[in-house]
Amino acid sequence: MKKAIIKLGVFLLAVLLPIGCSSDDEPINEKPEVETPTDPDPEEPENPTTPSDSMVVEMLPQTRAIELTQEQKAFVAMNNDFSFNLYRAIQAADNKKSNITSPLSVAYVLGMLNNGATSITAKEIAKVLGFGDGDKQAINNYCKALIEQAPITDPSVTLQIANIVAANQNVNLEDTYKKNVTDYYSAEVASLDFSQKSSVDYLNGWCNEKSMGMIPEIIENLNPQDLLVLMNAVYFKATWTKKFDEKETKDEAFTLADGTSTKLPMMHCKALIRYCSNDIYSGISLSFGSGDKWDMKVLLPEKGKTVDDIINSLTSNSWGLNFGEIAIVDIKIPRFTTKSDVTLNDMIAKLGAPSIFDPQKADFSLISKNQKQFFVSQIKQKAAIEVSEEGTKTTTVTVERGNGFAPLELLECDFHANRPFVYIIQEASSNVVFFIGTFQGN
Repeated sequence: MKKAIIKLGVFLLAVLLPIGCSSDDEPINEKPEVETPTDPDPEEPENPTTPSDSMVVEMLPQTRAIELTQEQKAFVAMNNDFSFNLYRAIQAADNKKSNITSPLSVAYVLGMLNNGATSITAKEIAKVLGFGDGDKQAINNYCKALIEQAPITDPSVTLQIANIVAANQNVNLEDTYKKNVTDYYSAEVASLDFSQKSSVDYLNGWCNEKSMGMIPEIIENLNPQDLLVLMNAVYFKATWTKKFDEKETKDEAFTLADGTSTKLPMMHCKALIRYCSNDIYSGISLSFGSGDKWDMKVLLPEKGKTVDDIINSLTSNSWGLNFGEIAIVDIKIPRFTTKSDVTLNDMIAKLGAPSIFDPQKADFSLISKNQKQFFVSQIKQKAAIEVSEEGTKTTTVTVERGNGFAPLELLECDFHANRPFVYIIQEASSNVVFFIGTFQGN
């Protein structure tokens, strides 16, 4: 018996150029100067309490909720809307292929940029992220809360978030800027010689390490005229709470968007899970790890609907409210791997931050005093997700209770993801959307 396991790596790259220079690529140090933030020691969770006599449990790891202020909880809804808006833009650019993205990864990089921005550039970044006129300190505190708390919500789930700000050796970063990206984004700060290939190797090595080998390379070369490179990596690995039996996995037909069919390995199980159904899609919530903090919601279009219809319907107001029903569901979902490589310049500009890419309008004067005229030449994201069946230790829970109530009559239904679908991975205590993707069968 094996558990299905999900592994996901996301890598985001932003490159800043001096105004007046071209962005033609040329070959990246011998020994880069690196400032690495000191990670605070996370508080060790307390030992689980002993179960009562009426409950027989093989204890799951103790979990903890992400603690946010009321202002930060409001930011979650606004930032989730940014996530859905960004994914709509990505899907509109190419809706034929499977893809995966982490809007939160984009938010972290924009947040680091925001600390160096002023005037219209700062206003546009805050607006695109969904924070309206939210001040930099509030945005920084929100990002810091997620970066520090999300990885320790569930000991049985691996989440790693890493940031790096790499400056060309001729750029003297302002102390305030370095302190902000280090304190609030746990970012490494490096000084590199962008004319040396060793700098390319250094950044690709950082990418390979932080993505656990899922994304071994993010750049082929650096332009010596580039001034700054900002990167974010997010790595997520978890087993399903409800295991799939590998013996139940069989090759079955999967109908592609164009109506043709292909054979894919379909994992199968029957489970008591959260379920929803509406005019646009039916959906299930598959939990990870201990079962109460992380889940992947899989949304399957109803007859006559498409994945685009699902994506266009998603808003923070309605998201998550539909999954209130518990049902006995016969589940079939493909084993799959998806890799994405997308340049986000056009999407972010259309969402409301065009000035960051404009040499005449960008204002990042708070990054460096000796190199005031920055603009962003490229924001690029590479992402990979792997949903597979790999051996892990099985964790089980057996609960025995007695009460005077009649058993509930539960809905029984099939959820067979044998056509293109949307999936969303989120942290449940905060409702923050971490990843969004579609699987098209290719």
